[in-house]
Amino acid sequence: MITDIFDNSYGFEGKFYSEIFKTDMMIMIDYKICLDYVQQCVNEFNSLDNELVETICRAAKAYCLDFLEEAGGDVYGKMTISVTSETPALEMLKCFKPTVLIVKKPKDENSIGYQLECSCDWEIEHGMEIDILDNKVVYLSSFNGYSPWREYNKSKWNYINQI
Repeated sequence: MITDIFDNSYGFEGKFYSEIFKTDMMIMIDYKICLDYVQQCVNEFNSLDNELVETICRAAKAYCLDFLEEAGGDVYGKMTISVTSETPALEMLKCFKPTVLIVKKPKDENSIGYQLECSCDWEIEHGMEIDILDNKVVYLSSFNGYSPWREYNKSKWNYINQI
């Protein structure tokens, strides 16, 4: 259930409880979106299946390893765990945390699309963005404020393409 909704001049903002991550999260909502649709997005996020969570973790691991290679290793000294190619994908849940669920005006209200802004150990400046459309990850990389409704190409910078 979404609570504490208020107008922040860019849309609406509120809070909800993440069942999967066992924490309160912020939600940002574009104007002119039906709250029933927004609640459907929250419900879908709160019921991510294990396969989708593993897919997210595998792509996050690819992103992390690529970033660490480009940066020359754990330059920040902030990694919760040491991430290598041998690290089990689900261990990545120790290294990132969704903080904001963003619901933008959908192109099709019959499809559930939302994005997650996440903090992560390896990219403390830009964090991580996960865009989900119809229970499928369509984008995972640094936070750019994209949208699940965007047309994504096969760029290597979209780490969902590397798994």
